[in-house]
Formats: sequence, C-alpha cells, structure tokens
Amino acid sequence: MSDHEAMEGSVAAWVLGALDAGEAEDMRVHVEGCASCSQAAVRLRRAAVALPLEVEEISPPARLRERVLVAAAAARSSTLPSAPARKKTVAATPRWKPVATIEVGRFYAAAAAATVLLALLVGLVAGALVGRNSVTPAPPQVARFTLVGHGSLSGARGTIIDLKNDGVTLVDFKGLPALAKGKVYEVWLITPGGRPEAAAVFVPDSNGAKVVLVSMPLSGFAQMAVTAEDGPDGATAPTQPPQLYGALA
Repeated sequence: MSDHEAMEGSVAAWVLGALDAGEAEDMRVHVEGCASCSQAAVRLRRAAVALPLEVEEISPPARLRERVLVAAAAARSSTLPSAPARKKTVAATPRWKPVATIEVGRFYAAAAAATVLLALLVGLVAGALVGRNSVTPAPPQVARFTLVGHGSLSGARGTIIDLKNDGVTLVDFKGLPALAKGKVYEVWLITPGGRPEAAAVFVPDSNGAKVVLVSMPLSGFAQMAVTAEDGPDGATAPTQPPQLYGALA
C-alpha cells in the first residue's frame, strides 16, 4: 500500500479529530500537499458542520444501537484501510463458483471507522427529513452478507457491509487461522459466470481478525471468496479452491 493510500484512508478520522497529535500533524501536512485528500477533507468538514443544523432534535431510531455496534466492529481492527482494491489484468483465469446457501439481510446502517460515524449522522438526518416530507421511507443503501468458512477455514466467518452510496465495501473477518510465512489472504469477487477478480489482500491480526476495505462496488458480482496466496501482493488468479465464501444476493 502506498503512503498516499494509507493517508487517504484516515482523512475522515482526521476531520473528526480522532487521530493522536503526531498522526494529525502528518495528516495535515499530507492534506495541504494532496489535491484529492484536500477535496475529501473539505467535503467531510462540510457534512460534519452542516448536519446539526439540518433538522430539529429527534428521538434516535430503535435500531441505532445495532448500527453503532456495526460501526464499532468495523473500527475495531484497524484505523487505516489495510487492503486497497487491486485491479489486475487476468489473461486466463479459472472459472469456478462456490456453492453455498447464505442468509442475506439488508438494513439501514453506516460503517467504516470515522467515515461510518459521519455516514451514521447523515442517515439520521435523512430519516428525519423523510419522516417530515414523505410517507414512503427511503430504500436501504447498505446491504449485509455473510462469508462462511469450510474445511480448514471452518471456524472463520466474514461479515460483508456493502456501502452502496459510496461504492465501497467493508468485510469484518473473524476466526481466520494464522498464515504461513510469506502468505496473505486474498479477497476475490466472482462474476455470475464464475470469473474471479482480485479485490484485496490482507493479513489478520493475532486473533485471526481484520476489517478489510474493498474499494470497489459489488454490483455485477455474484459471490465473494477468500484464498491464501503468496505475498505480499497475492495472485492474479486463485491458485486453490476457496474455503471461505458467500453469496452477494
């Protein structure tokens, strides 16, 4: 991961004052010299400042606690996105499609460290406006799916949080076995036709947990899968059948 990618993932935390003094100073210097991060910071500041002025005070939704817990789970493992999406050209990729029955739930939520907290506030404001101006609630903008482990990864699980409006996805992994030296876990997005596309690579913490950011939308893909590949960058195509996978619909 480049220095820019690492810093870009902490812009929201910097705007909200969630970084320590040293990290905040490093981020300030980076934002002053980076046009894209500077623009992102301006948008986030505008949202954070404007939100309290948009609607009158309301009672929090009944499912607010669940949404905050989702955000906390996403923020638990890392304050930086550990695995940016990697678009690769695959000459001849194997076609496979894991078969599994996955329970899918959709809900209003927000996730992703400090960015999620901003999104959560946006959701509250939008809900209040809808309640005042329309009898029809807005459609869900976040979808949740599950990855289930099999074989040697039978104890592993993954919770997929698809932030549709932002075109990114969070995957909260738990129970992953430790990797052999020089290996990484690689996330694959599978098309309905069975073509895998590399989406992210990561190494879990000592507890087998990690929150991974997939910087691409899930639309057009039928499944997500995980394999162990050679590090540090993973493979251009899976070298083994996945033992952790789930449907995206």
